[in-house]
Amino acid sequence: MLDELGARRLRLSIYWDEIAPAADHLSFAPVRRWLDPLEARGGRALVTLGLKAQRWPEYYPPAWLMQDHPLPDGADLETEGRVVSHLLLMLERLTAFLADYDAVEAWQVENEPLIAPRNSVRWLISPALLAREIAVVRDADPRRRPVIVNHSTEDRFDRRWWTSLQLADVLAENIYTRKPARRRWPRYVNPHCFGPLAPPLRREARAAAMLGKELWVTELQAEPWESEDVREIASARIGSVSPARIEANLRLAHRAGARRVYLWGAEWWRFMAERHGDTRYWELGQRLFQSG
Repeated sequence: MLDELGARRLRLSIYWDEIAPAADHLSFAPVRRWLDPLEARGGRALVTLGLKAQRWPEYYPPAWLMQDHPLPDGADLETEGRVVSHLLLMLERLTAFLADYDAVEAWQVENEPLIAPRNSVRWLISPALLAREIAVVRDADPRRRPVIVNHSTEDRFDRRWWTSLQLADVLAENIYTRKPARRRWPRYVNPHCFGPLAPPLRREARAAAMLGKELWVTELQAEPWESEDVREIASARIGSVSPARIEANLRLAHRAGARRVYLWGAEWWRFMAERHGDTRYWELGQRLFQSG
């Protein structure tokens, strides 16, 4: 992505289970693997910290944390004192380590923290716990980099974006314009085509501006979301994304007033080029990043 696409801003998740092999030990080797080449090339990273990270199953607790004290499905993490203590200590130590990297330009605390996932354990991160996490990250960073909280607003009645905006320096949205429908027809659902019921992205951008903040997009759909395995599905069967739809998604984010947009799907672009000979997405990425 750095050398062939020319990308210079990336979003990276730090997975707690990868950096904490034991309760009394943190290993930063998995972090250096990504940040060292990024810093060497003058790139910048938005780094996600916490228990909830990018990709399924979303929560990444180290094995030792759950081995003798498993959490039930639907647990309110704010009430789990042992988990909270380890989480806040990890955030403090990790942020202090990462603060020395010039390549780190912002922190994302948790990923979609106010959303309990449907297809994973439905642990709850309350606004109060999220505020405690943010405070730890801010205190541990002498450079006072901005803190991002992201959400994925489904419709105009979802007000959790406002809570996120109040806690963060930057409000961010994850935007997917074609998701598999639960029924046979229509094949996909686009919540941004629901007219007055659609997610109020422009209102979010205006509210952020009134508070001296910004709206970013931390995930803009640029890879498929299908009911089939996307590693095996033929290009002709993919209806949730295309190069033209990616460009349409970018226009949507621009009209909404997003000041920064991260595309979700670069690994898949590479996979399609190498495994299926479909280079359209990789070539689109080259045009987008190299054109600025």
